[in-house]
Amino acid sequence: MAPFLAAAGSASAQESAPAGAHVEGVAAEASAGADARRENVRGDETFQSSYTCIAPSDASDMAPIVCEGSISPVLPELYFSLSWRLDEFGDRAVETVHIRRKGEVETFQTIENVASLAAAQIPNNGFELIDVNFDGYHDFRLIAEGTAGPNVLYRNWLWAPDEEAFVGNAALDEIVSPEFDPETQEIVSRWRSSAAEGGVDIYVWEEGRTVLIHRETDRYAGPSACTRTFFDRIDGELRETGTGACG
Repeated sequence: MAPFLAAAGSASAQESAPAGAHVEGVAAEASAGADARRENVRGDETFQSSYTCIAPSDASDMAPIVCEGSISPVLPELYFSLSWRLDEFGDRAVETVHIRRKGEVETFQTIENVASLAAAQIPNNGFELIDVNFDGYHDFRLIAEGTAGPNVLYRNWLWAPDEEAFVGNAALDEIVSPEFDPETQEIVSRWRSSAAEGGVDIYVWEEGRTVLIHRETDRYAGPSACTRTFFDRIDGELRETGTGACG
């Protein structure tokens, strides 16, 4: 994140201010924003989740994938049972997830139409417990599908403490290869649209929705010719704020 943030901002700001001052300004702004967002945290944001999964021994065993883990230090451990099938190309398609609490026999939530498709060699379709919205409760995600180049899409279900259930988030599902930074409370997406264009997007959570606040796009015109364009959210809109050479 540090090199990326150091490059953010308008071309005029980069030219008129010393590099150190610019970096310090961006870092201070990011820190202030993260502090403000932490005021809404209801769970334990210091909690580090751990989980394990037991997968079928081979492709002929169609038993569910079973994952066990904690989403909060004050809640019971959960068991996630992933029902799956192999499609015509040999990829594993997870269709249903049954969730129950440790010590209970009955499931408390069943998620259908999961739509997770991953190569069979990817362990557990990328199952992961991770705090994607920085509220102190861990959520879970599965790979939705691989797209062009390094791009990966996920299906995400966020823990809703008031409902005591996981809730899907279609907007987060559309963010390519998201990385979650608990320090800045930001989501970083590194994407590529073609061999000649790629970039990085930064999102934050505002009132339960993801908001794109910064974008850097690199466009290549040859092996050594590349232009980076900066965009920032100003007055609720993403606007071009500068250009420069790709770093």
